[in-house]
Amino acid sequence: MDTIIFSILMVFLSIVLFLQGLFVNRLSNNGIIFGVRVPAEFRKDEDIQKLENEYKKIYLLSIFPTIVIVNFLVYLYPKVYIFLLLTFLLIFLTNLPVLIFWKRMIDLKKEKKWDKLGKNIVVVDTSIRKPKNKKDIKGIKNKTFLILLIVPIITLIITFISYDRIPDVFPTHYNGKGIPDSFAIKNSFSGFIYLILLPIIQALMILFFMVINKFAINGKTDINSGSIREIREQRKVFKKYNSIFLFLLALEMIILFSFIQFCMIYGWSINIINGISLTIIFASIIIFTIVTYKIGQGGKNIKVSNAEKEIYRDDDKYWILGSFYYNKKDPSLFIEKRIGIGWDVNIGNPIGMTIMIVPFVLIFIMIIVLGILGV
Repeated sequence: MDTIIFSILMVFLSIVLFLQGLFVNRLSNNGIIFGVRVPAEFRKDEDIQKLENEYKKIYLLSIFPTIVIVNFLVYLYPKVYIFLLLTFLLIFLTNLPVLIFWKRMIDLKKEKKWDKLGKNIVVVDTSIRKPKNKKDIKGIKNKTFLILLIVPIITLIITFISYDRIPDVFPTHYNGKGIPDSFAIKNSFSGFIYLILLPIIQALMILFFMVINKFAINGKTDINSGSIREIREQRKVFKKYNSIFLFLLALEMIILFSFIQFCMIYGWSINIINGISLTIIFASIIIFTIVTYKIGQGGKNIKVSNAEKEIYRDDDKYWILGSFYYNKKDPSLFIEKRIGIGWDVNIGNPIGMTIMIVPFVLIFIMIIVLGILGV
């Protein structure tokens, strides 16, 4: 069972990373080619087209075999620490061609003297972040996420109503084969904690998604390429879809946790519940990926008719390797990703640097511990 689970997860992750790398410019922010900002009138330049064609050929020839090898290794060695190590390796390798062509795009930009065209201007439009009119609201309000608290409350009520049906010794954890491998005594303090633990985790998860939704709606908007009107309309649609996806994902996750709780109470098969729930979550992510591919990062593929002149400000100096935003003078903590879909942190901000580094350190420590334990 462990082999099947790890293999399915790696195949899914491989498909997402492969498509993200193959269509890197399609999924990048407006005006960005391989992590480099290019003026609108030169984005169809013949040399850029040649560079993109060459990139796709190299990417297909190098990354596809790599993905096959990584998935084969996961199948042969279904261990958690090996899965995590290979996941990091795959993320690095699928981004390596992007970094190589970022350097080539930087050189092409200098050769064409496009780096001399940027204007030193700053444009602020607070209506993009905090609209004054209700019709300009771009997504689901944070308060709406609180409605989801109904799920853990109902789960908790059902748990106590069904308390007599819970075995005196009930399972608290299942292994990869769906067999209980850890138990708790119902009438003990630890048993009580286990019975309320999942509803508490559900509530914390809702708060977590609320925070993400807040940043998704109010995060700093990139207004270095395109007109103000165009950016405003595109961001409204983009942030709306992001917010809806976060709400649906939060709903699916907390329902999954409720079913796990019911498996503990009523003895349902955890494998069937996990299989159905994970299928729904994966399907949601695939649908969201397709939608975001069509609308583009920041909604750049949404056509908006306007006669305004494009705002062009060359800000490449703030992006390390075209991917990591570093600007000590910018108070923003989160900013739209330059390459890919979503949001990046400003690592020029001490808090942003912490957010960037701490998870990697914790995962690295976990890999070492799991490797020592042979898990």
